[in-house]
Amino acid sequence: MVKKEIAAQKSDKSEITPNKWSIRRRMEFIDFRLSVEGKINRSDLVNFFGISVPQSSLDFSLYRELVKNCKPSRENLRYDVHKKLYVRTDDFKPVFPEECSPDHFLEDLALVSRDSLSDSRNFFNGRFPVAAATLVPPKRKVEAKLLCNLIDAINEHMAMHIVYMSLSQGKYMDYLIAPHSFAYDGFRWHIRAYCYDRHEFRDYVLSRIKSSDTPKIMAPNDRFPDPLGNGFREVGTDAASDADWNEKVVLKLKINPELSENERNVLALDYGIGNNGYIEHEVRKALLFYAVRNLKLTEDYKKLPAIERQLVLDNEKEIFSLLKTK
Repeated sequence: MVKKEIAAQKSDKSEITPNKWSIRRRMEFIDFRLSVEGKINRSDLVNFFGISVPQSSLDFSLYRELVKNCKPSRENLRYDVHKKLYVRTDDFKPVFPEECSPDHFLEDLALVSRDSLSDSRNFFNGRFPVAAATLVPPKRKVEAKLLCNLIDAINEHMAMHIVYMSLSQGKYMDYLIAPHSFAYDGFRWHIRAYCYDRHEFRDYVLSRIKSSDTPKIMAPNDRFPDPLGNGFREVGTDAASDADWNEKVVLKLKINPELSENERNVLALDYGIGNNGYIEHEVRKALLFYAVRNLKLTEDYKKLPAIERQLVLDNEKEIFSLLKTK
């Protein structure tokens, strides 16, 4: 019966994935608890997933089968008769490395510390393993109806009107847009959309959208007088037509050479900079301005002390020239 529950899907990461999503979730739960806490018992599965004790026993048997079929084969857990629970063995290696990765753990830890991780996703399940606190920017309010309208418009490639607070104009403006993607700049969410009024793709901060209508019409191509006087131009308004969104730009980041040797060595370790002296950070061209600003790489930041500008651009001329063309 156990083997029937296993999809023999092997990869270079030695992962074997159960067919059913509910079974896989329970396997990930066992893997996560062993990875984070080093122990787990049947009641943990019973209480979190609402399954029976016999089913929890079957789940541990299935997990053992998964581990056995991994490469290299290992034990991962053993039952401690004195503690009456399963404990992590010295040869432990996650069956699901992505779900048990440091990045995944720290992301969930941050969400838990902000009380933002839903119960159904919280594998810590009330047993917070370590103390943690996060510093987050003030929340920006986004209306639920607006979000639904944007998602509908994106999924169906529809046009919609929005009333938007323009920072440059200092007042609310009405725009007809065709949204195609959401974008997060590290501090706030934007909608990436084609603007029929300005005849170009632009970013709109979600919290600055005062209202929107329900999208009802398909988003047509835009046809407008050519600025060069050559009749009319017609352009696409979907994601595939957004050149800046689809183009990828690589920032070559190196440690600020103005820092002392000791400071440079520490920061090279911090950022994982290898022998080539820089790391490559890929971003969409449409988000290049935000990336350069957030990393303190603009001309304005050069006025700051070197210690506050830990990273600089190794390909600054190329990046700055791209910013001027946006």
